[in-house]
Formats: sequence, structure tokens, C-alpha cells
Amino acid sequence: MAGTPTDNPKQERRDDEKLNLWLELAVPLLSFGGALLAIIFWIGNVPLDFRISILGCVLASWVLAYLAWIRPKKDIVALSTPLYSFIFIAVPTDVFSSVILELLYAASLTILLVRLKYRFGRHSTAAFAVKELADPLKTYVEQTSGSCAGTSPETGHSAAVIFVRFAEGNYGEAARESGAAAGKLEDTGDTSCLTRAFTIIGEHAALMDRSLPPPQNFLTFYPEDTELLAKPVPVSPVNDQEFYTTLDNALLLAFSAAWTASGQDRPHLLACQAFAQKLMSPG
Repeated sequence: MAGTPTDNPKQERRDDEKLNLWLELAVPLLSFGGALLAIIFWIGNVPLDFRISILGCVLASWVLAYLAWIRPKKDIVALSTPLYSFIFIAVPTDVFSSVILELLYAASLTILLVRLKYRFGRHSTAAFAVKELADPLKTYVEQTSGSCAGTSPETGHSAAVIFVRFAEGNYGEAARESGAAAGKLEDTGDTSCLTRAFTIIGEHAALMDRSLPPPQNFLTFYPEDTELLAKPVPVSPVNDQEFYTTLDNALLLAFSAAWTASGQDRPHLLACQAFAQKLMSPG
């Protein structure tokens, strides 16, 4: 079915995945590689300025900071690692101490890389290759921008995170983010179409995270929400068409709200544009 998250990604996304895999591998290779170089010269009793070997950790910290920067949710700790590497260069020390520091710093960078990868989601490097939305997604966002204009930047950011997590296939995180966003809006008495979109995404994401089939009864939009929906909902369910069309509409509305209210997240939304365009396709 068009728009379901099982569709294969575009070639450009696969290329981005390969590039970022190499960048992730570069973090331990550069950091431990510099430390290994220092150990070899130390054992061979060959004079070596420790600032040369620490360059491996410096480069690794910048790579880690870049990997943190291109994610929708920013890891402040990973972003700040280049500062610590320069501190190591500035502080003089003996060879033995520098080797120990390099090994500890290399291990810390590797731990931060694992934390970044599994806690802060995947990268969005494709965002820097695409500059604007294309039709029909562009037309839909323009048509609904007026209704989304009152969305707060915080809610817009939540919508962006939810959409990106779902597009990545991280359904557990998408379900948690959706529940939190819907809860905040409901606490303020907000019963808008966007609030229902969050609850719908949360329900679907939770089911998909546990690989459960579509239920007989599920959350839907109200009749008055029709003008904000990108795709007409079938009158009667045919092969779960109503279930998945409702999900497509909820995701697209979240995309529009995020695009309108959270400009800082547009690069990450652009990185997922291929997925959003598939959602726009007839079911």
C-alpha cells in the first residue's frame, strides 16, 4: 500500500546510510588509532609530541559532533566533545599520562557514539541536498498552513520528531512522543485536529512496534476535520484501507504542522520528504 512504512527508501537515502556508517566507524578508528600510534612510539622509545597522536581524538570528536548535529534531537554532550579535545591539547603532560588520557577519551567518544545512535535516533543528512518541498506535498502544506499557523513552536517541534521517528521505523519512540505531545495539548483543553492526529499516530505506532494487526475498532478523525485531511477516507473498510488511510492523514497533518510552526526542523522534514510523498499517493 502506498504510504505504508514498509516501502523501500530511495537510493539517496541508502547512500546517506552508507556515508554515516563510515562516519560512525571513524569515531573509534580515529580516536583509538591515535592512542595506538602513541603507544607504538612510546614502546619503541621514539620521541613523539603527544599533540600529534591526540589529533586522532580531535578529529573523532568533530565527527561525533557532526553526527549529533544532523539528528532531529540534539545531544548537547556529543556536540561539546570538540571543546574537551582542545583542552587535552592545551594542557601539557608526560607521555604515559597522555596515552592513558587518549585511551580514556577514545573510550568515552565510543560510548557517546553508541548513546547517540540508540537514544537520539538516526541521521538526516539528505536534508542538505533538498531545498524545498515538491508537489503534491507542497500544495497540501500550503492549503493547511492557515489552520496550522496557531501551532506553537514547541508543538511543531514535537510533530517533527514524531514524523521523523515514524519515517525511520522507530515506532516505539514515535508512540511515546505522540502520547506526550497529545497529553500536553489535552491538558490545555486543546481538542484540535492535530491533537487527534497525535493520538492516531500513537495508536498505530504502538501496534506496529509490537507487530500487531489492525484492530476492528480504532481512532479516527471527526467529520469536521475532513478539509484538513490530505486523502479521502474510504466509506467502508476494504483490506484495512480505512485504517491505513487514517494513519497517512495523521502523519501528513503532523508534517504540515511541523513545517509551518518549527522552521528549525525543516531540514529534517526535507530529509523525509520521499516518505511523505508516498503518503500522499492514492492508497
